[in-house]
Amino acid sequence: MTGTPPKKMRWALDVPDKKAGFKVIIYYPSALARSVLVDDVEVPYNDYIKPKEGEKIGGYGPITGKKCGENRYIAVRNILEFYIDGTCEMKIIPRDAIMTQVRIEWTMAEFFDNGGTTTFVDRLCGSLGIHASTVKVVGVFDGSVQIDYEITPSPDEPLSIAQIQAKQTEKYATG
Repeated sequence: MTGTPPKKMRWALDVPDKKAGFKVIIYYPSALARSVLVDDVEVPYNDYIKPKEGEKIGGYGPITGKKCGENRYIAVRNILEFYIDGTCEMKIIPRDAIMTQVRIEWTMAEFFDNGGTTTFVDRLCGSLGIHASTVKVVGVFDGSVQIDYEITPSPDEPLSIAQIQAKQTEKYATG
């Protein structure tokens, strides 16, 4: 793409050999996460992997080309990678989620002796005023303590301003 990628896309590969495919890499100018849907069902990101020796940041596993729709999002760099072949039709849509990382200057032993991920989520939710079911800890790693987590909205607590405005408009229109 020579310009800003569209917010929503539909991808299909029309090839004689339906198993022929390739990896696509899209660089986004914003930090908005994306979801990949195959046949209108969300395909989760590849499994999260620990950082290798000498690396400080882990991430979702690389694209292997095992199935159509396999994907990963590289936060901070704002890159979506996915694999497509002729066996599926894919959609890419914005994902209403906050993906973040925090580093705590504790040892792993101190972190887990003080309640670990449960205490972390409880304190995070208490300070933000959100429900614990909206927070998912993706990984906890050495290097002080590095916690990768994401916050997604519950159906009754949207994150996006557009959703909040739509709910308010609907509320006032109906009564």
